Amino acid sequence: MIYVLVIFGVMVLDRIVKTAVDNSMDVGDTIPVLGDFFHITYIRNTGAAFSLLEGHTLLLILVPAIIIGIAIIFICFRHKAYKPIFMFSIALICGGGLGNLTDRAAYSYVIDMFDFGFFPVFNVADICVCVGCGLLLLYLILFGDKGDKGEKKEVKSAPPRKEKAEPVKEKKNAPAKQGKKPKRLK
Repeated sequence: MIYVLVIFGVMVLDRIVKTAVDNSMDVGDTIPVLGDFFHITYIRNTGAAFSLLEGHTLLLILVPAIIIGIAIIFICFRHKAYKPIFMFSIALICGGGLGNLTDRAAYSYVIDMFDFGFFPVFNVADICVCVGCGLLLLYLILFGDKGDKGEKKEVKSAPPRKEKAEPVKEKKNAPAKQGKKPKRLK
């Protein structure tokens, strides 16, 4: 299944870049790439995005693990019911989430390296999560009101209601006429 390969590919790419930074730099080192605009800076983030919830490692492992687990099950069993852009966005989010989750579980921190100076330092997994969220938002804007497959669902109105004819009430004292044809008036 292609979406599982996307998840795996994101995790592998993220791990390769993080390992390269970890093996070639010391924490706090920075390498200018584009003058003062872009640097490779090695930091260890013990919090969530933008260093939020620092020191809450267990919470930062359990909550994403549950959400990612549900998303992967969804990908495996419901992938044919949705447009590829939706599934690809979910796969990017899962791959990035698992990349950072792996770091948290193994080291209690996430390795970040891309530094633009005016923005918090981030990594490949963060990029994939953000791109996945952007694609998901795009999907919702383009197809959100058209149902699962992006096709307009027909709203069927109820058939016109027919008035029920009331049954003819027979007189209690009159004998029931059986087998006689009605007389025709001339």
